[in-house]
Amino acid sequence: MGWLRVLLVLMITGSLPLPAWSQGAEGSDVGSRPNAGGPADVVTVRFGLLDIVDVADRQQQFMIDAFVEVRWRDPRLATGSSDENSIRTFAGAEIWTPSLLILNNRGLERPLPDVVTVDPQGNVVLRQRLAGPLAADLELRDFPFDTQDLAIDVVSYQYSPEELVFSEESALIARTRDFRAKGWNFDAREPEFSEYRLEEGGRGTSLLRFTVQAERKSGFYGLTLALPMTLILFLAWFVHWLPPTVIPPRIGMSSATVFSLIALGVSFRLTLPAIDYLTLADRFVVFTTLLVPTSLADTVIASTRASLDRVEEANRLTKRMRNLFPFAYVVIILATLYT
Repeated sequence: MGWLRVLLVLMITGSLPLPAWSQGAEGSDVGSRPNAGGPADVVTVRFGLLDIVDVADRQQQFMIDAFVEVRWRDPRLATGSSDENSIRTFAGAEIWTPSLLILNNRGLERPLPDVVTVDPQGNVVLRQRLAGPLAADLELRDFPFDTQDLAIDVVSYQYSPEELVFSEESALIARTRDFRAKGWNFDAREPEFSEYRLEEGGRGTSLLRFTVQAERKSGFYGLTLALPMTLILFLAWFVHWLPPTVIPPRIGMSSATVFSLIALGVSFRLTLPAIDYLTLADRFVVFTTLLVPTSLADTVIASTRASLDRVEEANRLTKRMRNLFPFAYVVIILATLYT
């Protein structure tokens, strides 16, 4: 037990150093920024976007996995040591930090401990891993041929632009081709520097915006929406190739196209958020919905006249709709794309 007594004596007398983060930051005032009363403190944010896991249209969110490095200088923590490898570690609560947050955070997790490292010149580095959802203001008017800007907005919730600014060296680092979110092409944009205010004329703060542009791959929706909708339309068109005297099959096929169209349109719309405007896909569904009941009405009228032995009149109605239907389909495509 002799070695244990020696160890206890060393700890009590202070000869055995404690871990660096428990020593505190001597001379550092946690409540005031390094350049208090002087120029704005400069903060550099390097945002390593490791992955965009998913883009959820209905929730208007995207899921990220990121590693963030925040740098600033606090002369009060400088030691003047010539040993460049003399790095100290402090708990985040022990020193001044720039009080940063992500405005569109909707539940990010921070798995790493809240600590910073400081070199002999007082350069402070905070590193953290972030994983979870961020809000996205999706503009879906051109859906499914849309391009979205997925923003990550970083601000200081405590300091004004006169007290804290973001460095031009701030950067978004991302290997967008490796992102796992399906159905999108991604491209990282240059950071944007501006100011953020909750209300006009109110106290502002510096805003650093990292943006990833996401271009939707529309092929999936061609297979799941455009192709089935077109098949339903051609089924409705095929009805008018049958003789008007074949009443039950004509009425049955026309009714089936209406129900199929409604089911497909409703199921598709449930994948999008409740927005107050029509997307490009919505316009296609609406115009198609107008054509199919018109076809059903023509079928009913022609069948009624055929049942009253007005067969020649019924044939004229059927032939007219048979010829107009392809033209109406082309008009639907043009109206969808250009209205």
